[in-house]
Amino acid sequence: MKITTTLLLLMILLAALTAAVLGGEEKIEIDSDGWKIIGTLNMPAAENPLPVVIFCHTLWGGNRSEYDSLAKVFADNGIASLRIDLRGHGESINLGKLARRDLNPDFVFGAWPDIVAAHRHLKTVAGIDSNRVGFIGASYSGELVAKAGRNYQFGKAYVILSSGLFSPESIVRMEKSNAAWRHIVAKDDNLFPLSIMKLVQARAYAETTIFETGGHATALLASQSQLKQDLATWFKEKL
Repeated sequence: MKITTTLLLLMILLAALTAAVLGGEEKIEIDSDGWKIIGTLNMPAAENPLPVVIFCHTLWGGNRSEYDSLAKVFADNGIASLRIDLRGHGESINLGKLARRDLNPDFVFGAWPDIVAAHRHLKTVAGIDSNRVGFIGASYSGELVAKAGRNYQFGKAYVILSSGLFSPESIVRMEKSNAAWRHIVAKDDNLFPLSIMKLVQARAYAETTIFETGGHATALLASQSQLKQDLATWFKEKL
């Protein structure tokens, strides 16, 4: 059977449209200063461009799998998501692997360009509304998402899980970002004394949630059964 050029183009277009409608997960690779940042893009079924949230894991041993179940909840609520392994974590180790409690600044404090690279990448993805981008940071990656925003382009909404390591500069810049912010902590987190100080400073322009128990950072997603849906609902409203 001979396939004409026009027919071939129609078949390619149909395949692309089918993928957009059916949705699904795709493993992607993003370049960031020579690092190969590995991520998983979850695109739920949709006919219109989707809002998207970038998930950033805990550091020193964390990886994108911390958000596997949250990505499914977001997809059920019509929100795309991109969970990434920051440099030196998970599968993003082409230039080295972060040892637990390694304080190498290139690995830890310098990882914010990976989030910028992910943000830029999403602007090229068909089916994503690049004006409706949100972020979740966990522990120190909460500071990284804020730094990425002020060095590139703030998104529309941010959630910080366990904000004890959020810097004074980030708190000041939050107010000027015109984004929606929410800080979530638990009283049994060993960083709670620091977190509560940050929450007091941020309350004028950020929502705050304090759980009696729940642990640190992404542990909250497992310990607080309602939190995943709560976050999906919050982002759906803010984006």
